[in-house]
Amino acid sequence: MRSFCLALAAAVLAAAPPSAQAARPGPFPRTSSGVHIEIPFNTYIDDLDDEKGAVDVVWGSRVANLPPGVYNSSYMPFFVDNRSGFDEQWYRDHHPDWLAYACDKKTLAYLDDKHQPPLDFANPAVRRFQWQTWIDAQFEAGYPSIAVDLLHLGNYNGRCGHFDARGKWVAQYDGSVHQPEYRRDVLAWVGATYKHVHNYTSASMPTPVATMQINVSWDGTEADDDNKALMSSADLAFDERGVTDYGNDPPHPTAELWQRIVDEIVDLQAKHVCYMLMGEEPQSHDAITPAERQWAIANYLLVRNNCTYMYMSGQQEYGYFFPMPEYGVAIGRPAGDREIVQGVYERGYSNGLVLVNPSDTQFRVRLPSGQWKDVNGNALGPRVAMKPWTGLILLKR
Repeated sequence: MRSFCLALAAAVLAAAPPSAQAARPGPFPRTSSGVHIEIPFNTYIDDLDDEKGAVDVVWGSRVANLPPGVYNSSYMPFFVDNRSGFDEQWYRDHHPDWLAYACDKKTLAYLDDKHQPPLDFANPAVRRFQWQTWIDAQFEAGYPSIAVDLLHLGNYNGRCGHFDARGKWVAQYDGSVHQPEYRRDVLAWVGATYKHVHNYTSASMPTPVATMQINVSWDGTEADDDNKALMSSADLAFDERGVTDYGNDPPHPTAELWQRIVDEIVDLQAKHVCYMLMGEEPQSHDAITPAERQWAIANYLLVRNNCTYMYMSGQQEYGYFFPMPEYGVAIGRPAGDREIVQGVYERGYSNGLVLVNPSDTQFRVRLPSGQWKDVNGNALGPRVAMKPWTGLILLKR
């Protein structure tokens, strides 16, 4: 299991002061037509006006409410502290029973960075601390949403337990990755935090309109029911793997996993959970090929509804906005659901058509009647070759 590296870019954000109180935006922007973008962080964007008209949502924005019209969220990790500025010694002095340990009862169960103390997220006192200092304070600063990172169903950093206030060892887990007790505590944390977010009100937020996003991808090593429970416990699921497999080589999942991802996106959207399909590629953003761009964007168009976002970058190339020419494709609105036609997936749009071939087999597809062109204006048809693991965006001529 990959350790989600959104936390690395967040270290820069941790030191950034929240912006001044301002009018709070409404819920997530609707995605009724074309392609809609959510970028992971805007840490290195010098002029945030560059987001205007191009970016809908920012995961982990360094400001609460700029530029106008962009829906920003405040970043927080799940079980380590890189938000409050408190180091390990502070916790040892003030809350030693909050620190999580490995099975040797000596080593803290760090994730990667030893400057980020690991906390016992099953402790109700820890949850209240996180809510008050990492969530409520950001809502008061004007953020409409919280973005939660590092959520895993597996115990990937080998947690075993903690010491109580009298110094007595409290065993919680056995240190193994797949353990029911650990999954139980993860689901309890996310459920309680989601409830807190949705019940939050204050003088500046008199009605509960805040939202919660979580960085989560389908984990094939865990039970389907647990995956579904976790992924549906938020207002938006940020899928960092997407259909490019975190930018690994080859940059696509297996056919079986692709089907699971697509089915889960559709299922979540039916439950009114928004979805963000990240498209990391092995190379730098400026070396992403047209074929790779069409694969990611065609998959997005295959499953998108009224609250679905995407983005493309190099591997962990976060904090910037890299426009892609296909983001502006004038394909219009969905004209129906996806279906399998001639061996590939197809979905019609008011001004076009998308084809996706998530298999190792090449297909030759006859296009529907009419005149068609690709995103560069070149005429296509009456048949097109769909190579393995490719997508194609077609527009009406």
